[in-house]
Amino acid sequence: MNKSFVSFSGRNFDNKLPKYQQLINSLLQDIEMGELKPGERLPSINEASEECYLSRDTVERAYTELHKMGAITSIFRKGYFISNSSLKLKTKVMFLVGKITDTNKAIFNSFNEAVGKNVLVDIFTYQYKTRQFQEILGQQLGNYHYYVIMPHLIEEEEENIKCLKKIAGDRLILLDQQFESMQNTHASIVCHPKSQIIQEFTNHTNLFQKYRCLNLVLTEEEYFDAEFINGCGDFCESINMDFKVLDGLDGEELNQGELYFTLDDSDLIQAIKYADKQNWKLGQDVGIISYNDQGYKEILSGGITVLSNQPEKIGRRAAALIGESYKTTEEIDLQLIVRLSL
Repeated sequence: MNKSFVSFSGRNFDNKLPKYQQLINSLLQDIEMGELKPGERLPSINEASEECYLSRDTVERAYTELHKMGAITSIFRKGYFISNSSLKLKTKVMFLVGKITDTNKAIFNSFNEAVGKNVLVDIFTYQYKTRQFQEILGQQLGNYHYYVIMPHLIEEEEENIKCLKKIAGDRLILLDQQFESMQNTHASIVCHPKSQIIQEFTNHTNLFQKYRCLNLVLTEEEYFDAEFINGCGDFCESINMDFKVLDGLDGEELNQGELYFTLDDSDLIQAIKYADKQNWKLGQDVGIISYNDQGYKEILSGGITVLSNQPEKIGRRAAALIGESYKTTEEIDLQLIVRLSL
């Protein structure tokens, strides 16, 4: 007996999503929900075309993609069937980031561990280049069940939004960035650094007041939100502390009596080396805060204070959204872990 595409006829799809992709998504959902079971015959291309009011070419393209994914199989002169292995078919997730940084690796590893062995996760990088971002999404559309994307340095422009809207909202999870024109159309996990920095630093004002200046050391390797600058600047203004922004760190630039917030670990090492050379004691003669934690930072030089966006938590929360239909935004707090270097 032929089975209909239950979710295709019963749902309101974003009209910006290609019809063949809508058909693919609906069948995958029907398999996941148990509406379609292994061995059951699907409508023929002509039958599906009539049932779903689609062109024959559209249905054929959808069936071809589904066959490549292993969700369906074809038998000569008999038609298309749900694959007997479809229930064992691994859910495929595309994980797209600008670069593979320490923070992104921590998020990816936590996500991968949380989703378990029945989910296959492929990671792609677009090198913070808009054209590569668009090309990768265009090439991989339809190849994955879910798309987890960190669109760092991607502007809210028409072509970028058009690419993202081709992914069904219940299949898209954005991390660490939002787009006004796409609110409430997908799940997202974000952090608002400005307010979080002010709150976390204010909770430990007495430790900051030991220093005359806070130096925020930027990096080209690790993505950072511009709100880092605004948050640090506003906090310093609130306690009458000098504030500087440095483009990278040369060890010779360190000054006694100042505090350095390094976003890249190479700058952290430079700062520690120079402080050791001058026989300065961390947390007294000079202060250091590093961005995001690593196991070695807890013991390095007696303990390095870190401001963390909790990447492991982001990864776990993103994993929990796989298979869900939530289209809400969840906020992750920054966390200041105080150690001897502050």
